[in-house]
Amino acid sequence: MGRIFDAINEVVFQTQVMVQGDSEARKFAKEARVGDTWWSVETHAMPWGDTPLAREHRFTKVDKLISGQAMSGHRCAADVWAAHGPLFRSPPAGVMTHQEYLDSGSWQFPGASERDQVKARDTVRKLVAAGR
Repeated sequence: MGRIFDAINEVVFQTQVMVQGDSEARKFAKEARVGDTWWSVETHAMPWGDTPLAREHRFTKVDKLISGQAMSGHRCAADVWAAHGPLFRSPPAGVMTHQEYLDSGSWQFPGASERDQVKARDTVRKLVAAGR
């Protein structure tokens, strides 16, 4: 069922890209190759201020069914660009990755109890492990 949903989602996205003429996503799709690692910067809203974090996108396979593009997880290269672009070949300078942010302790809630800190830390670790 999941493969069917991914295939339908891919067809819909590719149609949107073709209709909208998203030239940046199409250029990136031609440039991305299996084995490449690209980086994006995402802003995470926190109660104490927004935090920019670098996210890694590894292209590990080719979509043989529909687009023929390199894929990162279940997303084709053009979809990754549309959802997370612009993408960079190396981590942007001065921006922490999710793991670095977790290790730094900067995510801790100011004024929260130790119990809440531990609960938040465990939640963040689960999200990092899941790649979110």
